[in-house]
Amino acid sequence: QNMDYLSNPYAQPMAYLIRHGETDLNAANCFRGWENPPLNEEGMEAANQIASYLSYERIGRVVSSDLDRALQTAEAIMGAGNVVCPYVSPDFNLRPWGIAAFAGKEKTPENQKRLERYIKHPDLRIPDGESLNEFRNRQDTLLQYIHNPYEGLPTVIVTHTSNLTHLAETIEDEGEMDPEVNDIVEPGGIVAVYLDTNGKMQLQPRLGAVVTEAEPQAS
Repeated sequence: QNMDYLSNPYAQPMAYLIRHGETDLNAANCFRGWENPPLNEEGMEAANQIASYLSYERIGRVVSSDLDRALQTAEAIMGAGNVVCPYVSPDFNLRPWGIAAFAGKEKTPENQKRLERYIKHPDLRIPDGESLNEFRNRQDTLLQYIHNPYEGLPTVIVTHTSNLTHLAETIEDEGEMDPEVNDIVEPGGIVAVYLDTNGKMQLQPRLGAVVTEAEPQAS
């Protein structure tokens, strides 16, 4: 892979992908899914750190999952005052995998094993939720945001760990990854998306990179 863009300090990413900060459900090692807890104190601190990091670069627009923890992170970024588009665009399609009754439950080995059934059978819909493939199909929206910058400037996309895992699976040819385990960054992390000189998208963690195998994380 040609990674010349990494040695260029002036290289502009196509987008920044943001994993929202911590909530009490994160701290309690629970699945989140479409549960809607707010950021806790640590999560708000992380949101402010993200905003500070991005304040040094002009941003075209900020789009976000419509869940509160993502929107709080997005509003902190907007508060840094360096975004051309003056409002956040919330988008249902940027929500994490809809794991329905698993959401809010502790990530015990038993619950993880139950969820594995739906990972191994990605067309099987979780009752009152969605199948893994239904979730994956929603992620076309994520790619559209990456490929359609606002006024030629990077887009900031505030989303969840399962969305980031799916993107890595899609563009890095890593095969099927468990969206509940294979974290790219910790809560409050930033991933820059670049095009290398071969025209292939590359992901580069900027804040909160996971350097060892993570404990199961869900959104």
